[in-house]
Amino acid sequence: MRGRDTRGAERVYVSALPGLEPALESEARELGLAPRAVEGGVELEGAPGLHQEANLRLRTASRVLLRLGTFRASHEEALENGLAALPLSRVWAGGAPPRMSVTLHRTGVPGAETVMSAAARAWGLRTVERAGPLDEETSPGLTMLVRVEGESFTVSVDTSGEPLYRRGYRQEVSRAPMRETLAAGILRLAGYTGAEPLVDPMCGSGTFLVEGAWMSMRRAPGLGRTFAFESFPSFDARAWAERRAKAEAEALDAPRAPLLGFDLNAGALGTARRNARRAGVTLTLERHDLKTLATPATAPGFVVANPPYGKRVGEAEDLPGLYRALGATLRRSFRGWRVALIVPEDAKLVGQLGLDGAKSLPVRNGGLRCRLLLASP
Repeated sequence: MRGRDTRGAERVYVSALPGLEPALESEARELGLAPRAVEGGVELEGAPGLHQEANLRLRTASRVLLRLGTFRASHEEALENGLAALPLSRVWAGGAPPRMSVTLHRTGVPGAETVMSAAARAWGLRTVERAGPLDEETSPGLTMLVRVEGESFTVSVDTSGEPLYRRGYRQEVSRAPMRETLAAGILRLAGYTGAEPLVDPMCGSGTFLVEGAWMSMRRAPGLGRTFAFESFPSFDARAWAERRAKAEAEALDAPRAPLLGFDLNAGALGTARRNARRAGVTLTLERHDLKTLATPATAPGFVVANPPYGKRVGEAEDLPGLYRALGATLRRSFRGWRVALIVPEDAKLVGQLGLDGAKSLPVRNGGLRCRLLLASP
């Protein structure tokens, strides 16, 4: 069986963090990419360069995979033939062997080592390196992914390289860092459009605010970094430069609405200021106690926060009081504002907020099961 050559059109799989799949789908649809919801993300199909557009513009995406082909193989020789028929020259010019990640979705299928051995023979290599977890993969080189379901094999290549949450501006983090893709996804799930004021009363290193500013400025999140596809033999540097230039021209010079961050930790505020400077945005950042935070002098908008979860030594005993203070401040100073909080799966602790009737969505933060609370105090 021969692999499907996709030179006339591209098939792309875009992954998202657990819980952010609806945000990714709506974002891709808003960009006119016609997404199809699948397990763990969306599939896209379109003209050549689609994988570049997805990497450049999708805020909530974790990684973009370009489908090289799908074929069926009932035995090892057919598997080797199917791998040999893939249009590998588009993405690999020889030299160092590619890495391979194999995902098995059914019992009784060839093991990962069998697939890797067949790939080495098909591509004239002595060995194929086993890839580690792609979410953390940063080493250079080509990474192939093989999804096996019975006799069906889908082969893709990673076009992102470093995970897409690494935008380039956050070179420093606070005590409880949040991935940029998660921050953008939470804002999108909350309904933030960039036209409303945004306040983070516990801003830490400022990730929510920077992501909100970029959304408000319509700035593509991938403008400040490089991607794995830039090393592909088929890479067209001129077309990529034109794509980037178009995205840069569409970005506004400043956010359309105020963005305000508060924190009691002066060090965290310093980190937020430097991150914002690297991101090319101006934020209003002030040192202030959450308990005495007054109503901002703006029209009502969104409040977003990532309060502590009690995972650090000596922190848990202080959390009930902190959550009560946060809830009291929201009800007192942010009446009429829309609220988005990412909190642990601890009903007793979350009950301290007093946000009765809040909508609750499952998300993950750093591998921890959490809830996204959406409310209007």
